[in-house]
Amino acid sequence: MTLMPIPALPRFLYLDEKALSEYLSVVEKGISDESRRRQTQSAPGSPPEGVGELPADASSHEEERVVRETASQRFIRLVSALDTDANKWRYRDIDNLSDVFDELKIMDFLHGHFEVEIPPVIQLMSQPNQLGDMLDMLEAFAPMASLMGQEVDGLPGKAETTAMRGFAKTMKSDVVVVGYQGDTDPQVSGKLNSEYLRDAIEGEVFILGKISRKWKEGESHSLLALPGASLMSREQRRKAARQPKEDDETMLTGPALTLDILAIYR
Repeated sequence: MTLMPIPALPRFLYLDEKALSEYLSVVEKGISDESRRRQTQSAPGSPPEGVGELPADASSHEEERVVRETASQRFIRLVSALDTDANKWRYRDIDNLSDVFDELKIMDFLHGHFEVEIPPVIQLMSQPNQLGDMLDMLEAFAPMASLMGQEVDGLPGKAETTAMRGFAKTMKSDVVVVGYQGDTDPQVSGKLNSEYLRDAIEGEVFILGKISRKWKEGESHSLLALPGASLMSREQRRKAARQPKEDDETMLTGPALTLDILAIYR
């Protein structure tokens, strides 16, 4: 039985429509995106069907409407199908992640309520244009700071801002969200496709996604898309993951889950 039913009118902050169509096509053994509705209208004053004949000046016509399904409707259909046969589709609607963490397996569908955020460093690296705007403002403000009675010693100079621009371009990262239920509960995280972002991701939301990786206590994983990481050997990546820096907001530390996120909504 579903603990947290899908709202009749979900407001999506993120919805991967390509993955949604693929999942639904498997569940429903095919997919259609439109239906046709036909309606016949008769002229006013026409007798009921089977009673006499139509007057000479009477008329009738048929109207056909093509109704296309929205992504929101397909999402509700998908979740309804998953919930109806949860064992077959390995669908888990969770209330408390801590209670079921040990039972969860790779490829399980997970649906739950979380407090989410995009870590500040990730947000900075995933939006280089905004960083550029901020640096432009700092460079424009610096010459005027002394006139406004402000100290300029703490402001970055031209060399520093140029270096920061170059660093941001090199370190450009994917948009990654981290979700929490409580301070000591396991976390969830996932990479988002910017094409399907609809609104700012923050606050209390529902997440539906498929588990792609499970991190045990003591294991960690970088949330940044590091250039050249794919060139490292598997052992080198594991060694780096075993040595996270304390309070490093760019690291996901177990117990935690990495999800292929389908939807974030409220």
